[in-house]
Amino acid sequence: MPDGPRQRLLTAAMELMCERGVHGTALTDLLDLSGTARGSVYQHFPDGKSQLMTEATRVAGRWLGAMLDDLLATRAPADALTGMVDYWRETLVGSDFQRGCPVLAAAQAGPGEPEILAAAADAFAGWTASIAAALGSKPPGPPAADAAALAGVAVSTLEGAIAISRATRSTRPLDDAGAILVRLLGADAPAR
Repeated sequence: MPDGPRQRLLTAAMELMCERGVHGTALTDLLDLSGTARGSVYQHFPDGKSQLMTEATRVAGRWLGAMLDDLLATRAPADALTGMVDYWRETLVGSDFQRGCPVLAAAQAGPGEPEILAAAADAFAGWTASIAAALGSKPPGPPAADAAALAGVAVSTLEGAIAISRATRSTRPLDDAGAILVRLLGADAPAR
């Protein structure tokens, strides 16, 4: 995508959601960070901030999903999750624990934002499906229902660990979650 006003607004929305959540992100902050005019929001997102945040959630979900899929294409599922833990550790530490997952932030938008919640749910479902497919693709993989349940637990555990790591300003919850996920998913990778 070209780096026009629409893309700059989406990038700014993702960045601010990571730090402030959906409702903590003011339209003026989006405009300042993106360097766009107020009219650009309504030109590219006619329904305003809610539509912008919904689309930013979708973009963030696809971007993180692509990262996960790339890891799953070359690694065992538990090793791929270790790669995601490594990414989030770097993100948390590199931002002094200010940046979390934009999709998790979107999931906390509340019942007044059903489109944003649906976009977050779609992202979580996509990540879960990718992990479940990878778990089931290597014989002797678990039955499909077990693979889906394990994948759901992995996504929930990782997202919760990111949130707790931010709150405690420590990577310990994330590292502990990664170590347990490696064991749970039966990886050959050493626990951290």
